[in-house]
Amino acid sequence: MKTAIKTRTLTSVLLTFMITLTACSGSTSSQTGTGSQAGTKDANGIVTLRVLVNETGTNWNTYPDSEIAKELADKIGVKIEYVEADANKMNVLLAGGDLPDIVRADPNQYGKQLIDGNLIIPMDDLMDKYGQDIEQTIPTVVDYSRTNWSEGQNKLYFLPPQIQADPSPVYPNVTIGPTMRWDYYKEVGTPAINSTDDLLNVLQQISTKHPTTDEGKKIYGVSMWQDWGLWPYIIPFTWITQQTASGGSDLMAKPLGENRLLNVLTDDTSNYWVAMDFYNKAYRMGLLDPDALTMKNNDYMAKATAGQFILGPATWAMGDFNAKYAKDNKGYMVLPIGKQAWSGGVRPIGWSDKSYAISKSSKYPEKAMEFLNYIHSYEGARTMYSGIKGKDWTVENGKPQLNKDTIAAKVNGGDAWERTGIALDQNLIGLGGSVIDPSNDTPVNLFSTEEAMAQSSTTLEKDFSKHYGATYPGEVFSKLVQEGKLTDENTPLKSLTQDEIVKQNTVVLPVLTDDLLKLETQLKELAARTAATMILSKTDEDFAANKQKAIDSFKQAGADKLTQYISTEYAKALQNAGVK
Repeated sequence: MKTAIKTRTLTSVLLTFMITLTACSGSTSSQTGTGSQAGTKDANGIVTLRVLVNETGTNWNTYPDSEIAKELADKIGVKIEYVEADANKMNVLLAGGDLPDIVRADPNQYGKQLIDGNLIIPMDDLMDKYGQDIEQTIPTVVDYSRTNWSEGQNKLYFLPPQIQADPSPVYPNVTIGPTMRWDYYKEVGTPAINSTDDLLNVLQQISTKHPTTDEGKKIYGVSMWQDWGLWPYIIPFTWITQQTASGGSDLMAKPLGENRLLNVLTDDTSNYWVAMDFYNKAYRMGLLDPDALTMKNNDYMAKATAGQFILGPATWAMGDFNAKYAKDNKGYMVLPIGKQAWSGGVRPIGWSDKSYAISKSSKYPEKAMEFLNYIHSYEGARTMYSGIKGKDWTVENGKPQLNKDTIAAKVNGGDAWERTGIALDQNLIGLGGSVIDPSNDTPVNLFSTEEAMAQSSTTLEKDFSKHYGATYPGEVFSKLVQEGKLTDENTPLKSLTQDEIVKQNTVVLPVLTDDLLKLETQLKELAARTAATMILSKTDEDFAANKQKAIDSFKQAGADKLTQYISTEYAKALQNAGVK
């Protein structure tokens, strides 16, 4: 039985998440609780907390009166309102210093600016009175935050969401990977896809059959958005490269099962170059959305919801299409193709890039702390994942059980389901869904058991699962991993002893120096500009010439310097940990 996040496993994802602290600092707020951006209190004493999120395209504000929102108000006297911000808006708000009550941001990127600029407050004193559940559920994350995210002050400034120290005992439904209209894929006979060229050929077959939506809108084979940095070029192609971002910089990648790092810009086997080749071929085949190189996430999501794409990078990236049509056996599923399934793995320090901090501008820091405590509690996490006790689930023979009506509502989907607010935005929830509540030895997300996943599968998910001889989508991938036909993050660990796994988990890299951070930023900006030239190449010869020119420009800009530093430090960390 696990009552808290384990210290030993806490280090297992540091290699991925250790990104440098930014050197810039913001202006200060004159005194606590004077911000015009901060929340308000209504006549009933309910406090609306405004949360600055460094992302766009969320749907939390769409349902301000959801059942979960009302439960938050009833339970802790709080309502939540998102303030969405892309990178530019985020920087403007931080520079101004007048912030919403809670800031959700990467402490490695914004920590120095927020702390040195006196824009956020330490939570330590508030924790004593309002953070008892946090101390119980994630004590080692609290310790880690004080040590690593406080600019040397050893104070608690940041709390990440989605903390999950141990792997799920049940294989989850995969959400990131080649995400295709399943009904279209079945229509063309579910042909084998073992390469990106195979994938493009399938997109072409489908595109010929489905040039427009039922409403007459143009359907494109593939698209992307441009306000998440290099995300569309680095993340979606793990299924074929078996590489994940790693090494203290998101320009470095680690091949699965290998103790080496590669620079995604200068190594032509990387995700970045696989993406360049794929999107260029899609462009020349007429499959690429012409807005792909300028579109923002909000616009992408609108097109996805309208069914204008055949392929996407993740189920959550396809807007509300599945919510509307999955009951009619129409929608998007991650295909079990290529080499690797991205199952999510463990997250001992959660999604650190979305960590919560309490703004000095907040007029209600105590309420902000109560909210953070609630979402990191077993009770709060279960409510947000599974619904309200007595209404959406009940306790039978000492075990929480979802009600049939709740399962049916999820299966039917659509606006009615989203209006419940259940698991509406998992970025918001403090604990991972497979965290075990020790009071009843069940996961906080009641939908994450094998029985619940089978029962709550939509018509679309059932059809997908049946095609591959499984009862729910996660089982499709689980069987293929067990048969050795696919790998996942845990595959390399199977050949290691427990002692070797422990050693692997102690490999920690230092953050980048300020100079290297600036260099990394410059390289990412150069890579984003280069992408358009690569993708719009007219011929194979043009692409090859542009590719060599781009790699030369990356090296001239200092890419090898970044690679040498991180690779050297990685080798030292391996040696210090006793990893061969």
